[in-house]
Amino acid sequence: MRWAIRIASWGVLIAAVLLLIVSYVHSRRAKVELVPAQSLPVYGTLPPFQLTAHTGEPISLDDLRGKVWVANFFFTTCRSICPIMQENVATEVYAALKDRPQVRLVSFTVDPEHDTPQVLAEYARTKGASPDTWTFVTGSKADIYRLARKGFKLAAEDTPEYIQGTKHDFIHSEKLVLVDREGRIRGYYSGLDLEQVRQLVRDVERLLREE
Repeated sequence: MRWAIRIASWGVLIAAVLLLIVSYVHSRRAKVELVPAQSLPVYGTLPPFQLTAHTGEPISLDDLRGKVWVANFFFTTCRSICPIMQENVATEVYAALKDRPQVRLVSFTVDPEHDTPQVLAEYARTKGASPDTWTFVTGSKADIYRLARKGFKLAAEDTPEYIQGTKHDFIHSEKLVLVDREGRIRGYYSGLDLEQVRQLVRDVERLLREE
């Protein structure tokens, strides 16, 4: 009888220890899961702007509020970085996010004198871009360059005379810029680097979950 009681006591003790171990492990996991992931940095807030979409309709910062959006600068006759950058946007970013109504892509031309709404509309057609998701923007060169430099903190310049007429007709950045629902810049990514472009898509999804 005493032997049976001793065995039972050891069984209770072992069960209690196991229960404590399981509770400890569970609490550790719970704490890890409750720690929020570090948010994406904020690089600044965009100023208001009023430009023209390829549909002929006006587009402003207010029209994009409430959306997570990706911006870049290009021009339709570019023969250097634009074809690679725009192809990456089309095949990686647009293809992944075109069915997300909370997301927009916005491509600003740095050659508005040539890239009229009609030219941009044809360009959008060649990319298979839905106007509800991917907007191509033109307007005053002064306004676009000011937005690029002062708002997005990116280069936008006419080329010096000694390289005019080459494939480098305008100087502009290859960066894709991630903007949140409040018009704040949350990331910069090289549009020529596939891994960075794919990271951009992951960060868009991250912002959608956070906000």
